[in-house]
Amino acid sequence: MKNIIYALLLTAGLQACTKMDHEYMPYLTNGEIFYTGVPTNLAVHSGRGRVEVQFTRSKDPNITRFVVYWNNREKHLELPVTNEVIQKVIVPGLPEGEYTFEIVAYDKAGNASTPGSAIVSGSSLGQLYENNLQARRVNVTNSQSGILLDFPAVDTLCKYTTVGYTTATGTTGSMKYLAAMAFADTLKNASPVLSSIQLTTAYIPVAGIDTFYAQQTVAVNLAAGAYTCTGQMTDNTNAALTGPYPWNVTLRQVTATQLELVDNDQTNDVYHKILNNGGNSYYGSFGVVLNLDNNYHVISVINKYGQPSSNGRSAELDPSGVNKFDPVTRTLKVKYWMNQPGSTHRTSFDETFTMK
Repeated sequence: MKNIIYALLLTAGLQACTKMDHEYMPYLTNGEIFYTGVPTNLAVHSGRGRVEVQFTRSKDPNITRFVVYWNNREKHLELPVTNEVIQKVIVPGLPEGEYTFEIVAYDKAGNASTPGSAIVSGSSLGQLYENNLQARRVNVTNSQSGILLDFPAVDTLCKYTTVGYTTATGTTGSMKYLAAMAFADTLKNASPVLSSIQLTTAYIPVAGIDTFYAQQTVAVNLAAGAYTCTGQMTDNTNAALTGPYPWNVTLRQVTATQLELVDNDQTNDVYHKILNNGGNSYYGSFGVVLNLDNNYHVISVINKYGQPSSNGRSAELDPSGVNKFDPVTRTLKVKYWMNQPGSTHRTSFDETFTMK
């Protein structure tokens, strides 16, 4: 019985070996094949019209070189092995787009690592990528001490932002800001008639090897800023309603030639503050918007809430006023009316805004 079991096991073993030899026979026709150690930990770092391919070399001591293939092996780049564990190589001349790279290791006998065992994809970047970048957002206002720059948002991807501007002497000024957090600064030597600033924000893609830039020209409305407002106000329908002067306000930039009057003392919104028998109040549905020309003349005054608003109130410029912002003294003088059905000019305003 034991002899029969042994014979069966021997026969099965011979059959298994015969089957295995049959499956591997095509690979042994030209003799035994040797593969070198496979590169691992592959990565592609994006650059401008190029990439950096990085990988970890195997511990195979016989490796003498690596070849990086792309475009279905139509193109390649060869690099000798170094003593470094991490191998890096720059692949240049790549039009913007996605690429797949294969890294093959070769030993001194010409044996290659296993085909298709070290493949990685990555991007070459260029103008299309750069065109989609946005310069860092900044709010620009004026003050007696100079042009105020307020960077309100955190931008941890930004490496730095450069602000170019014209100085008071007519030369080109430049400030470079490295802060990623929200911050503010003052261009103390800016021209008193500055019309714009040039923003250049630098970005490096995550794990990237090159710097890309977003550029923007920001129009400067020199009349935008914080002010103390003084003047006279007359409500022709109610003598108990009087002006709130001195009044802390902001002329907030809407466009390069439009400002809205923000009440900083009471509503913190675009409403005209008044006093009612000495107590704080404001005109409902009435907010002052100033339209200026390129020489800072006030050419019209309108109501933010409509011309007219839902309660019939509108704004109108009084042409008898100075109606102009002076960039040198940083003061704005304007006369206007609040109109309301039943009394064409219900309230008159003659106001001087002195920049802080």
